[in-house]
Amino acid sequence: MKADLHVHTDISDGSESFKEIIIKAKDNGITHVGITNHDTVRCLKEAIEYGKMTGVKVIPGIEISACDSVKNKKVHILGYNFNLEGENIKKLCDAVLIRRQANSIRQINNLIRYGYDIDLERIFKNAKVSGIVYKQHIMTGLTDRNYSHPSFRELYEKLFKNRGICDMDIEYADVYEAVRAVKSDGGIAVLAHPGQLDSYYLIESLVDAGLDGIELYHEDHDEEDVERVLYYGRKHGLILTGGSDYHGCYGTEIKVGDINSPENYLHHFDKNIKPQSGTLKTTAESCDYEDILEFAEDIIRAAGKSLRECVDKECALEFKNGDFRDIVTKYDVETEEFLKAKLSEKFPAHNFITEESSCNAGCLEGFTWIIDPIDGTVNFVSIGKEFAISAALYKDNKPVLGIVYDVMKDEMYTAVCGCGAFLNKKALGKVNANCTLKDSLIDTSLNSINIFSEKYGINAYKLIKDIRGHRSYGCASLAIVKIALGELQGIVSAKLSLWDYAAAIIILNEVGGCYSYFNYEGEDDYPLSPVTFIAAASQCVLDGLNSKLMFYRNN
Repeated sequence: MKADLHVHTDISDGSESFKEIIIKAKDNGITHVGITNHDTVRCLKEAIEYGKMTGVKVIPGIEISACDSVKNKKVHILGYNFNLEGENIKKLCDAVLIRRQANSIRQINNLIRYGYDIDLERIFKNAKVSGIVYKQHIMTGLTDRNYSHPSFRELYEKLFKNRGICDMDIEYADVYEAVRAVKSDGGIAVLAHPGQLDSYYLIESLVDAGLDGIELYHEDHDEEDVERVLYYGRKHGLILTGGSDYHGCYGTEIKVGDINSPENYLHHFDKNIKPQSGTLKTTAESCDYEDILEFAEDIIRAAGKSLRECVDKECALEFKNGDFRDIVTKYDVETEEFLKAKLSEKFPAHNFITEESSCNAGCLEGFTWIIDPIDGTVNFVSIGKEFAISAALYKDNKPVLGIVYDVMKDEMYTAVCGCGAFLNKKALGKVNANCTLKDSLIDTSLNSINIFSEKYGINAYKLIKDIRGHRSYGCASLAIVKIALGELQGIVSAKLSLWDYAAAIIILNEVGGCYSYFNYEGEDDYPLSPVTFIAAASQCVLDGLNSKLMFYRNN
């Protein structure tokens, strides 16, 4: 079986009839074709019947031109197998078509006003079947070239993009209303080509609204897009689709069936197909990372549950190197042993660098877990909150995934490199890349200020006049994820070990934050010895902190 679930006909902005499309699909060995015209369900019944005659299964569909009204960004929603007599999709899209037609007439009038030689007869002839004039039809009145020709693209960009005389947009359907309309009419709602329109940030909220799937394979999706869609598909159990987005001569030179939908999801669209066992995977390694993350989350939550039960219990304190401020409890040791035992049982080839073990010196070759069983032990003992379990997985000196678990708030921060950062499965947005030092809340401590003075001759206290304010949370990993949340803009710590920040910097990096080691002359990207650590929401804040600290040396 082969399915192309994204095809346009001359009922909207394609150049060929549904009969021509179905014949081409059959000739190209396609067994299932999804006809997904823009904002209209016209002729789907006829297409289904013609498909039966030719031996091609036609999946009735639509591509709804929608938008995120908050960011005013275009978003397309594909709908499949809805009730063709349903009123919700039709009501939503009919209004869009009326606005589209009025906008096209304005664009044509602008072209005439600016003296363009435009063939009106040809435009309306090509738009006759659809009944609505699209930009593609207008272009046929201006040039004989097809979409793929450079001169066509140049003219199109000049007129319809970058504030050209036809660069006018209409009010599209709200994306959440589009999903609800498809669902209300009994259909399957799929987010179209998120890589093309950069709509990944909407997936979490669209799933809450009822989204069923995401388009995986599309001409504009590269390998990174495929990985991202696979990630969200696995995370939410979504249907994955694919298609050529064929428009005939109004589109690229792609052919019907050049891009196929994953076969093991076709049973969602054709009840005669039995579900296949297993799920679509990309490289085994990337799929394993998601599996590893899920396992690690489960055992860390279990460890956190045990710690919550111990918060109010008295326990003996030990002091590392005789420093009464550097506390270790039996709960630190027990939590670390529990996590190591569970991870070793599941992944026997993995290595460990941990805070409490006597043999924590090592390297980051192969798979290595970096664990702080209780980051913020002083907080754990003194106030019973603001402490975390921190765990990161690295492979051959490169980060793979990070988890920071705020135990008392039951907040799980997670990230797999390249797949975004999440708080309790909800995606985190990007940090404010434009924030400046004077607008910043910075986490630092009296101990750090003292070390800066004794070790570097730097009066770090003077930073107070350069920033909006300071806080001291007593837990480095939580302070770093607070930067990711936008609650802090930076952290300055005169002495942090790798297990304090290894997980949190993965999360911070996924939302656009940055970090550096102050006055570090070593060659390791992730040094095992303690470092002076600075992290920030923006490069501007990071550079400002570094330069100010250097300025206050001996000043």
